[in-house]
Amino acid sequence: MPAAAARPVPRPTRIPSVTRPAQAAPAAAQAACLPFAMRQGYARLGGMDLHPGEVLQIDTMLAGVPGMTGAHLIRAEQPALIDCGAQTSAATVADALAAAGLGPDDLAWLVLTHVHLDHCGAAGDLARAFPSATVVVHPRGARHLVDPARLVAGTHALFGRLSPAIGGLAPIDEHRVLQADDGRVIPLGGGRSLRAVWAAGHARHHMALLEESEGILFAGDAVGVQMGGGEMYPTIPPPEYDLDAGLATLDVLEGLKPQRMYVSHFGVVDDPGESLDLGRRAQGAMGRAAREAHSRAPGDLDVLHRAVDEAWPPDNALRTPEALTRWTAFNWLDNNLLGLQGMVEREARDP
Repeated sequence: MPAAAARPVPRPTRIPSVTRPAQAAPAAAQAACLPFAMRQGYARLGGMDLHPGEVLQIDTMLAGVPGMTGAHLIRAEQPALIDCGAQTSAATVADALAAAGLGPDDLAWLVLTHVHLDHCGAAGDLARAFPSATVVVHPRGARHLVDPARLVAGTHALFGRLSPAIGGLAPIDEHRVLQADDGRVIPLGGGRSLRAVWAAGHARHHMALLEESEGILFAGDAVGVQMGGGEMYPTIPPPEYDLDAGLATLDVLEGLKPQRMYVSHFGVVDDPGESLDLGRRAQGAMGRAAREAHSRAPGDLDVLHRAVDEAWPPDNALRTPEALTRWTAFNWLDNNLLGLQGMVEREARDP
């Protein structure tokens, strides 16, 4: 979908001391605040665009690839950052918040759609950099923020050689973490708020956020990914993907009647209804194909691959070289196949 009209956000003259201390060189300042991100050497400042409703879209430049993963700042009386990217993107996001004029005590909320490391990995570093921020997460994800060892180990086992591009997750003090029940309202001030909407499917700990005054939906990964220049395509990762829960979530999100929608991978959708319908049809087709393939050839990834590609070819999502680069950078296809395989094997064990 085409991006909404946007204008660049100017860099303010005052840069918060958390990232630019007056007596320290920029690199030294960031190294003190965000050590892991600085060591990795990825591109620093991603693209920033200010959209209607005071939504600042931040390109986290995951592994230096533009348009891969976004974070979204709602500039309100109580500013909220929705998702924050991988730990390797922490310095990029901190710089973007500084460029938007936020000092160390200005960020009120850090809201996570779910606890996959490409969305939440920077949360520990940013929680230290912005000590007044409350970190909001689905109750199923809270323990992983406090003690991230199991989450990090599982993610690194999945991504293997790509793990250094993602990094880990610094622990967050438990008192900083707010567990959001379904329907929880997060006040932003000035008559604005975010409503948490549980959105299982992609993961059991996934939630979407609705900015109610303007009808802006932050969908995380519940609907799918748009790689640039193409259609929405499902993101179906292991270990928890659940087709039936995912389809039910899309019905719930459609019922919210959003006027605008943001997906974490990547960007703004100006016609949410069309993309929600497309996501429903795509997930349904791929999930049914996976079930049928498993009934014919249990555990055969080649059979599963052919069945899923025939049911919903990815060609319409990969219309540009940039889209193909993003598609291959983090093995989206392999992750989807593993997610579908895990789903059908769970269903076979517990019909």
